[in-house]
Amino acid sequence: MTDCAKTSSNISTGMPVWITDSRIDPCWIKEKMPVFHHISECTVKDISNDTRKGDKIKNGATLLLYLTSQDDGNNEQTTSTTALVAKQVPPSGLALSCQLGLAREALFYNKLAPKIKVRSVSNNAVVSDDNVNVSGGKDEPQIKVSCASPCIPKIYYSSGDMSDGSKIVIMEDLSGGFIDSGILFGPGNPNNWNRDLKSRIAEAYPASSSQSPSTVVAVVPPTSFEVANQTFLAIAYVHAEFWRDTELLKEEYSWLRGSSWISGKDEKSWRVTQGMIQTMWAKYLDDNDNDDDDNDNDNDNDNDESIQWDPLVRKILEKAMKGISWESHLQRLNVNSHFCLVHGDFWPGNVMISKNNTNATSISEDDGVGDLRLLDWEMVGEYTLSV
Repeated sequence: MTDCAKTSSNISTGMPVWITDSRIDPCWIKEKMPVFHHISECTVKDISNDTRKGDKIKNGATLLLYLTSQDDGNNEQTTSTTALVAKQVPPSGLALSCQLGLAREALFYNKLAPKIKVRSVSNNAVVSDDNVNVSGGKDEPQIKVSCASPCIPKIYYSSGDMSDGSKIVIMEDLSGGFIDSGILFGPGNPNNWNRDLKSRIAEAYPASSSQSPSTVVAVVPPTSFEVANQTFLAIAYVHAEFWRDTELLKEEYSWLRGSSWISGKDEKSWRVTQGMIQTMWAKYLDDNDNDDDDNDNDNDNDNDESIQWDPLVRKILEKAMKGISWESHLQRLNVNSHFCLVHGDFWPGNVMISKNNTNATSISEDDGVGDLRLLDWEMVGEYTLSV
């Protein structure tokens, strides 16, 4: 009997079984991801907040897994290592995860991602990756998941529990061949204000030698337009797949944000979320009024850091805040409206684009989507789109 067979009764949990602070039980890996049945060790590095601005502490939310295997073939022992990325909810974040329903990301990868089909630039055909074994979450059988490359990252294991906020998603490591698309949107992007864009772009798209050793050819990175074009085309495929899909209104998908609101249910939770927005706006107005009073008493206004609003934008925001009501919501978002599945947190930082510019972009919609990945589906839900 193997060591894993002896301990199988102790590793049935959906969450990783830890041997030490930096090692996960390889038996757990083998049970949850049979494609890695040959591994002998799983070491872990905490990479949480590595790309965040400021001094954010590492909290175990994002991990780099190194799966080590040994092959005794041909009378020689060889060792190989596979790197994967794990996204989980650390113990300190369980309460907030439960409140916000962040475990829905794991459910999305198991239940909805397999349905997404995207036309690829490489072969101009609708493609999906049916060759990756992905185990389901709590009380779910192992299933074959279509990863819908080049849109959704390859997911090797995904498990989430909305009742307690726990979640673990193990996916492909994209760091070698992809970059955060946000760095291609220039210094005007607030998320780039503290980034060395020139060095980051040069590292991702380095100069390369041509056939002549003395000649160096610069790899031209995609433009922000090309990135935006491909990104919008990819998410359009997602919207189209679930356009007015009444299946999403069923109880089995109640974990999607907004699913109950479309059906006219759960008014209480809707009011809580909208109340948060109204409270934030009211606080801003109050703080801004106080700043104006201080400035009236100060002859030196050079230090005024309040937001300079465009009058039209300010009027639009004020009207939107005053117009929030459950009744107006039901008129706009209901089972007869143009609803579909949406990402919920769609910004450049959640889009990874290939470092190979040839594969990354294509201007013609007929060519399909370039090589990119849409990440972080924690806020996925059902909403309306203007048509």
